[in-house]
Amino acid sequence: MRFFEHQEKARNHTFRLLVLFGLGVFALIFSIDGILLLGLGYSDSPGGLDGANWGKILETYFPALALVAAFLGFVIGSASLYRLSQLSSGGGASVAESLGGTLLQHDTHDPVEKKILNIVEEMAIASGMPVPRVYLMDEDGINAFAAGWSPNDAVIGVTKGCVEALSRDELQGVIAHEFSHILNGDMKLNIRLMGILYGIFFLSILGEILIRSISYSGNSSNEKKNDGKGAIFMIGLVLFILGWMGWFFGR
Repeated sequence: MRFFEHQEKARNHTFRLLVLFGLGVFALIFSIDGILLLGLGYSDSPGGLDGANWGKILETYFPALALVAAFLGFVIGSASLYRLSQLSSGGGASVAESLGGTLLQHDTHDPVEKKILNIVEEMAIASGMPVPRVYLMDEDGINAFAAGWSPNDAVIGVTKGCVEALSRDELQGVIAHEFSHILNGDMKLNIRLMGILYGIFFLSILGEILIRSISYSGNSSNEKKNDGKGAIFMIGLVLFILGWMGWFFGR
């Protein structure tokens, strides 16, 4: 496949994934509003959910639910932009370091590390690219990745399991594949998706904050206060669970 054809395919793939993530965020917010609506229907109806007047309940609480949806969208968007700004300032290195990678030094005497560096240097010379920094991930699985916004700030990450399990020729093939991601520019997708995923995951952080705030506040003799704390606890729990679920399935 020609370079520009592959680049166009990568852009289309990026667009599709971003649309899917956008739909996922919408579904997540809709689920949270739906759970809140069920809770409101249960608390406002003497007969519980069976006797609830959903039309009236929705009409009464729609402005509040819309406000919750807007707030959650703002939180996810702000957290995503914050994470993207962090990753942008550090380039590919910030991605590798956030995943626990260790930067390999060119003056290393470790034969395994030296082998990886030599292969990366060979591939860089063959492709006419700057030599990217190399990070070793302390993981048993066989995996590798390229990250960065451009060839100038790109890095290559390789897991320990990949280095130990593959021969030099096989490892060379893996590294060559990662160089193709750098050349085609589709490695930018990794950074964009990491930013969006962090925005979704931030909901679980917000939920944990709400849960902790309730647990630290203690019990009150005022029944209304305790009911309010119970509602906040449930909201925090829903945010925590759905935030984790969104992050898990997004990965």
